[in-house]
Amino acid sequence: MNCPKCFVELEEGARFCGACGTRLTPDSLLPADSDSLPTQSLDAHESPADAWAPPAVLPASARSQAPLAARLGKLALDVTLLAPPPPAAASPAAATSPAGAGAQAVAATTNAPDAGRTDRKSENSGSRDDMVGRTLNKRYVVGEKVGEGGFGAVFRGKQMATGREVALKILHPHNLTDKTIVARFRREAEACSRLRNPHTVITYDFDETDDGVLYLAMEMLRGRSLHHLEKTEGVLAPDRVLRIIDQVAEALGEAHQNGIVHRDMKPENVFVERRGDDDYVKVLDFGIAKMMTDERGQVALTAVGQTLGTLEFMSPEQLRGLPLDGRSDIYALGIMAYEMLTGELPFKDAKTPVQIINFHMQKPPPAPSRLSPSLQIPAYVDEVILKMVAKAREDRHAHANELRAHIARVLKGADKRADRFEAYRVVGVVGAAALIISALVYFLSR
Repeated sequence: MNCPKCFVELEEGARFCGACGTRLTPDSLLPADSDSLPTQSLDAHESPADAWAPPAVLPASARSQAPLAARLGKLALDVTLLAPPPPAAASPAAATSPAGAGAQAVAATTNAPDAGRTDRKSENSGSRDDMVGRTLNKRYVVGEKVGEGGFGAVFRGKQMATGREVALKILHPHNLTDKTIVARFRREAEACSRLRNPHTVITYDFDETDDGVLYLAMEMLRGRSLHHLEKTEGVLAPDRVLRIIDQVAEALGEAHQNGIVHRDMKPENVFVERRGDDDYVKVLDFGIAKMMTDERGQVALTAVGQTLGTLEFMSPEQLRGLPLDGRSDIYALGIMAYEMLTGELPFKDAKTPVQIINFHMQKPPPAPSRLSPSLQIPAYVDEVILKMVAKAREDRHAHANELRAHIARVLKGADKRADRFEAYRVVGVVGAAALIISALVYFLSR
């Protein structure tokens, strides 16, 4: 059977479309061989052939719980400090317009849960620890809890039909009656279902149980978050940082081409696995992703002028509540690079959220090499990072592919310089050896 709205093929028994979030009824479903289906469609449950399997954790962000002094005021919050207050009464058209009053809104499908389901879901309250051992819709067995945040909890799980290990992201009970949160949860499923890049976490399924449990079935990952990697390994080698950025940019590039801005790039949302001597990166958590070119009827999920994201990594235009494009994610990735390269964010002396906002809005960022001179960060790394974090977005890389081309160019130049240095070193060693041999022959012949 197929979704009546986006025509994606559905798994048997699904109550929501994993691609567009549409609530399904028996009368609304289309037969799989319907003539109305497009010739090409994305299968929301398709698993790429090169998808790599489990078992590790989608970590719950600890950044918002960290002490302000310890994390330089790191807050995962809705920033409204710079936004104008919403008008006393706004028309529906103004609320949903992408340009209305410079609003930064997260959109979701109009199939948000109706009030009639509130009573049934209110029974599902309390801790999510009681999910362990349950079977969801006769498809997934819930295992141990591996992470938790304010939004939901993540459990190890197993798909019964295939035995595949998955990560089950389950919405907290107290969020089930909040239409905004439920719509954002669906938006994450919709955003991820559009993406097939190997550096983006795979979402297999999205559904709801009879007693109102909303869940996402996602790829289970090996490795650790970039945030954890930074804490355990300290500063990373400059070329390694550029290669991590390149893989993140590859994932973001596909999202941007599909009209999706991540809006919450931070080390907790990048997962790193070591494969031999190389890093393999996955980008996570499109829960507050913004669809740039969505022409369907939408419900605005943030107040007019409100901005979502994590303060330390927000671009100037995101703080101003302006419409965003992929260059905002590039800015956030550039700020992340400072922490990878130096162990510090570029506003390391900031003590309050207001000081961090002031840095993003007004202060020119220092070159990473100036932030930590003792690390001897190469000039070509400074060149890439400073372009990524330019205050004016037109001064940044125009898109993720341009950033990747810049990285490839400077790394190629670095390799050439390394080859030349090695050649000079070999010549020097051979020359020194020749001089020594000549000297020995001279003295022995006397």
